[in-house]
Amino acid sequence: MKMVALQRFSKMKYVCVAVLVALTFITPSRAVWPEKNPAEAVRNFYAWYVHEVANGSRPLEKEREQMRKFVTEGLLSRINKMPKGPGGLDGDFFLNAQEVDPEWGKNVAVSNYYVGKTMSKLGVILTGRKLGDRQFEVKALFQEGAWKIDEVKFSD
Repeated sequence: MKMVALQRFSKMKYVCVAVLVALTFITPSRAVWPEKNPAEAVRNFYAWYVHEVANGSRPLEKEREQMRKFVTEGLLSRINKMPKGPGGLDGDFFLNAQEVDPEWGKNVAVSNYYVGKTMSKLGVILTGRKLGDRQFEVKALFQEGAWKIDEVKFSD
């Protein structure tokens, strides 16, 4: 009787491990998972965004669905309406730069200026050796169960 119970326990243990492994592989990656923490959401956005831009991708134009996971529809709409070129948006909106330092995506520091239930203001510093640091403020809104960037302010 003890041997049968031990064999059942052993089989259950393997089934549980198999289920945990399967769940690990089918869970979406952190870059596309809605964040419950505004600082983590901003950090994940810039890690993903800088990587994409540094590799020649144009996320604002070609990866709109992915952008919507990180950025409010209102901000995307405002960016679309901005005049482009000198006198308007002349460079990357999220980086305030015409070139991208690939290290910016790996070195993202975020500080909480204010964290509320539906709105947060954060300080962001992207550190890079090639082009130096980028320092700015981000306003994030809690929408659709995740924190999303709604405003980016660079000081001149």
